[in-house]
Amino acid sequence: CRRAAIDLAARVFVSGVRELLNTYAIVQTGSKQYRVQAGDNIRVESLPVYTGEIVNIDDVLMVSREGDVAVGTPVVSGARVRAQVTSRGRGKKITVFKYKSKVRYRRKRGHRQSYTDLRIIDISVDGESLAAVDEQEESLEEADEIEETLDSVDDAAEESGPPEDDGYDLQDDAGDDEATAASEQADEANEEAPDESNDMSEPEAVAEPIDASEPEAVEEPADTSEPEAAEEPNDTDEVKEAKDGA
Repeated sequence: CRRAAIDLAARVFVSGVRELLNTYAIVQTGSKQYRVQAGDNIRVESLPVYTGEIVNIDDVLMVSREGDVAVGTPVVSGARVRAQVTSRGRGKKITVFKYKSKVRYRRKRGHRQSYTDLRIIDISVDGESLAAVDEQEESLEEADEIEETLDSVDDAAEESGPPEDDGYDLQDDAGDDEATAASEQADEANEEAPDESNDMSEPEAVAEPIDASEPEAVEEPADTSEPEAAEEPNDTDEVKEAKDGA
């Protein structure tokens, strides 16, 4: 047991010494601090950059090189950390719930924090590189391939022209066009018609429509009076002589 403890202490001491001899820096971005070395991959708050782009971090709070530590006040003068953007995305969804008792207050919201993945490629002070690694060309090549694919898709869409509509879409479009035309005609008619809401003049007499139908037969009232007696004609002289001879 004693030998195992000694071996463990020796390994811890050696790792600590190596850690002190390594060149690293403490940087600040997104109101957070990160301990970085050349070749490290870190995830920081979202930055307005593209995949494969080189980012310079000037807020370097401390630089350590082979045990020689330089602490900034608040940043180290002339220190800079260069990093390459490897990816961008959004984190896992979280639920934000607010509650107040006895006042029926409930608020539930979801949130996904955006992030940017960086790969540290260089740590320098006053233009002198303390530790550096090669840049990754894969990210740049992937970004170029994506852009070329998007450009080819756009070119193909322009050459093929607008997509053909099926019958249902054509009917729907025709119905929409007819409805639009009818509404435009109604609007024009309303604009041309005078506004009678503020007209205080006397209304014009409205002519009654003429009834062109045949008039119904009117029944005549029955004559209930007695017929008048007909006047007898006066006898002439010849008629009188005839009567006397008879």
